Amino acid sequence: MSKTVNLSMSQITPVITQCIENGSEVILTVTGNSMRPFLKDRRDQVVLVKAQPENLKVGDVPLYCRRNGKYVLHRVVEANNRVYTMLGDAQTDKEPGIEPDQIVAVAKAFIRKGKRYECDGSAYKRYVALWGFLLPIRGFWFKCYRFAARAYRKVIH
Repeated sequence: MSKTVNLSMSQITPVITQCIENGSEVILTVTGNSMRPFLKDRRDQVVLVKAQPENLKVGDVPLYCRRNGKYVLHRVVEANNRVYTMLGDAQTDKEPGIEPDQIVAVAKAFIRKGKRYECDGSAYKRYVALWGFLLPIRGFWFKCYRFAARAYRKVIH
């Protein structure tokens, strides 16, 4: 008989940090929808490695801890004097003021639908460029998507 152990991010972060400090990659299953459409809740995974928090650049996806203790995986959209502004791919409100001491790790790759995408790969870089380009119209696009999804659900039910 197998046992299930539920742990919070604050409980497993010391283990993640130790593994990363020892040079290991850590693979975590994504929870939440803030990085959709690229990453789906409980389906996709992120491959984390040690970050150089002072050297993050636009497009990087760090795991960081908010000052309220919540752990988040979002994309860097602005980097100014070692202070970062983050944004989930499924969001329109930027989160400024993330400092290097809040960075736990950074994504090296993603496993989406079972296929691994390296962050330095051309397909991933094209996605990041396109999604960044669409930022000004992202809110409108989300509204259109939600409208179409509701209409579809009404038609099939």
